[in-house]
Amino acid sequence: MTTIEILELLKKFHVPLLETKDVADMLHITKDSAAKYLHNLKNKNFVEKIQRGKWIIKDLNYDPMQIAEFLTTPKESYISLHTALFYHGMIEQIPSRIYSVTVDRSRVTQTPVGVFSFHHCNPEFFTGYNYIKPYLKLATAEKALVDYYYFSPTKVRQFTKLPELELPKKFSWKKALEYCEMIPSKRTRSLVYSKIKEQREKSEV
Repeated sequence: MTTIEILELLKKFHVPLLETKDVADMLHITKDSAAKYLHNLKNKNFVEKIQRGKWIIKDLNYDPMQIAEFLTTPKESYISLHTALFYHGMIEQIPSRIYSVTVDRSRVTQTPVGVFSFHHCNPEFFTGYNYIKPYLKLATAEKALVDYYYFSPTKVRQFTKLPELELPKKFSWKKALEYCEMIPSKRTRSLVYSKIKEQREKSEV
């Protein structure tokens, strides 16, 4: 098969985010052969390599936020923090990177399609999101805010000063406090609870 024939076959699956092993399975070829085809497609500017063994078919539509969990697979992650706050209209400034909460390790990953900031949380606190589409889970407005305060006690300075908030009409302080109660660490739970209470008092002035 030619490189273009491979591309057309891949497009028929309508999956823009692919791993080398997935391509090998789809086309019933070896992983090494799949990697060679994908590199040829990259050289012709039809696909983009975003990480070792992980690719994007450029002609197929995808949401950049989907790439975050694609990068952590098989570990889960969901979009939260600045990215989710902006998505819900709670802050005005467009984040310079895509933020995710994950059960995987914390790290910043630079790719040809953007910068992704991953922040590890206790698996017991991995909740409070809605499934949007494959590889895309999005924190609720309440959980995004609680997540921000959850990470604020850490050494990561990007969670020290929250921009001015515009709360959605359906924002529920009750739900936010319920998420606070799910924080395993008693000390962190107390700190986040205080921040949420302070934010609520400020918003009701």
